[in-house]
Amino acid sequence: MATVNNATGVYATLGYNFNDPNGDIQVLSANTQTHLNTMPAFIATWQAQDIANNTVGGYFQNPTVSYVNSIISISADMIVLANTANNQNIADADLIMTAATNLYNDAGSFLAHTNRISGVTPFTGQDSINPYYQNALSLGKTAMYITNQTDGIINTSPILGSFTSILVGPQISTEANTLAADLVVLDAGVTANNLTYSQIVQITSDITSVDTFLNTRRNGDVTYYTNLKSFVDKYNQTKQFSNMGETETYLVNNFVGTDKIKTRINS
Repeated sequence: MATVNNATGVYATLGYNFNDPNGDIQVLSANTQTHLNTMPAFIATWQAQDIANNTVGGYFQNPTVSYVNSIISISADMIVLANTANNQNIADADLIMTAATNLYNDAGSFLAHTNRISGVTPFTGQDSINPYYQNALSLGKTAMYITNQTDGIINTSPILGSFTSILVGPQISTEANTLAADLVVLDAGVTANNLTYSQIVQITSDITSVDTFLNTRRNGDVTYYTNLKSFVDKYNQTKQFSNMGETETYLVNNFVGTDKIKTRINS
């Protein structure tokens, strides 16, 4: 088991300052101490040290953050350049403006989403829609056990279905590189005041493609999480009738149970 000196370790962080004038604080019995000493380790040494040193936190990172931030920055630059093109009366430059504005907003939403599912943004107990790392992981583990038994699932999809947006870092990087190349073309065209219609169409198409990709993954995670919560809730509704005791079975069979549940538990 992890050990930290009482005076300077984890215990000290509690700030215990009672002098026990009446001797009410008792030393545990030998049997109880033996029991505690034979229990599996409750805390690892590094965990105890982080608590004692007040260095808890900083355990999570968003693996997509650099790519998404790049997309946000590029789309912002594209908005500025498209506005300049409009002022130059370049026809259809507003197509880029609209697409880049949508991407800028949606990429921001994607960043917030991936911060939540990567654990960077902790759950505060007020969001009932979006998946967060701990919530989605816990529910996913339950689904993993159940679907393995019922459907023979032997891959991690029941757990990772809420986390797909952080599994596509290489694809997001490729999309960001495409937009970076488009930004060079857009900048040159606006600077020379000769941005062509075909360039506008291609840049707009690339922007829209990236936007669709990000939205598809984010919405897919949220939809899966919604389904996951419903799935586990249904499981919990049925679980209450597993391993019922004698009295509970008596109540269900004779008083509170419908014919539906009585048929199921007595078959």
